[in-house]
Amino acid sequence: MKTEKRSYLIKILFVVFLLALFAIEAVHAILKFDDDLYLLLSRFVGGGACIVFMVEFNFTKVLSPLGNKKPLLWLLTLPGFIIAVNNFPFVSFFAGDCRVESKFSSILYFALICLGVGFFEEMAFRGCAFLFLLKNRTQNKLKIFLAIFLSSVVFGIVHFVNIFFGASPISVLLQIGYSALIGALCSMVLLVTGNIWFCVILHSLYNFCGGLIDG
Repeated sequence: MKTEKRSYLIKILFVVFLLALFAIEAVHAILKFDDDLYLLLSRFVGGGACIVFMVEFNFTKVLSPLGNKKPLLWLLTLPGFIIAVNNFPFVSFFAGDCRVESKFSSILYFALICLGVGFFEEMAFRGCAFLFLLKNRTQNKLKIFLAIFLSSVVFGIVHFVNIFFGASPISVLLQIGYSALIGALCSMVLLVTGNIWFCVILHSLYNFCGGLIDG
């Protein structure tokens, strides 16, 4: 009974923490407070909190650098990484319509921000939400699909917060759509490799390639 109460309390605290983090994010957006350092620190702290949740509910296998699948299966993730790299606008870049930030320090800092965002969002949505939905359902393909679908849709919807950052409704709707698809892709990568760090790298690379240009 005590174990159940402890588990329930941790779930509540975890949800409250995430809601508080998103609330602070919304306030920053509404007040037009642009602070990359806050974004960087909050994402790494948030990702750390997610790992605590994962350890509590015994989702630690996916945290192993080697994963719990055969390394040969990792080759199946290559199409996902090709998609991530293809997020860079090669056509516009070579046509001269956009350029890459010239300062190496700025590129490095942006890469670190992308890593922080990828780390937090993958730990929260694949490491916590997806695995929690998937728990004890690995023998049923329909339930696996539902776990992928639900966690990915929620992941897409939370990007609605970007409308407070001045993004147009159309661009936000598009972001919700492709974020849900990337979420589904990362869920599949996690299923194939048993290694959430592949998801973190894939997610970070996708964001990095998509935001590297300076139009």
